[in-house]
Amino acid sequence: MTTVARHPSVAALRRRQRAGAFNRRVGWVLLPVMVAATAVHYLPGDRSLLAGVLVALVIGLNTTHLALSIYVFGFVRPRRTLKVFHIYFGYALGVLIWVSQTNLHNEPMHTYLTILMFVGIAVHLVLGTRYAARRRAAQQVGQRYLSGG
Repeated sequence: MTTVARHPSVAALRRRQRAGAFNRRVGWVLLPVMVAATAVHYLPGDRSLLAGVLVALVIGLNTTHLALSIYVFGFVRPRRTLKVFHIYFGYALGVLIWVSQTNLHNEPMHTYLTILMFVGIAVHLVLGTRYAARRRAAQQVGQRYLSGG
């Protein structure tokens, strides 16, 4: 029995789609870890070990999220579209997160960078939610089409 091999471009597209889905999960794990790292840093008392562990997690998750984003989207040709803005805004946000989280003992710069970081995250989440809704709508249309409904 023989099987039909997929075209390489279809296989590459499927790999990028799976990487994109995994990357969204990494982002949703990164968010509460980042909130926890920020809270631990600003809470009274000495929690330097916990803060260090959380910051290391933030840096690792952020690096993974950024690397997967570059794998999935690449460096697209600059255009005046919301999608392209979201991609490059996300790349810049990744760098801002690194800078913010590696300057913990450099006040007041760390505080300003953290505020900027969370504003950027809010914008990134709003745009991401918009694209999640579009993906879901496209999946539902595709399922209706395939089921003959």
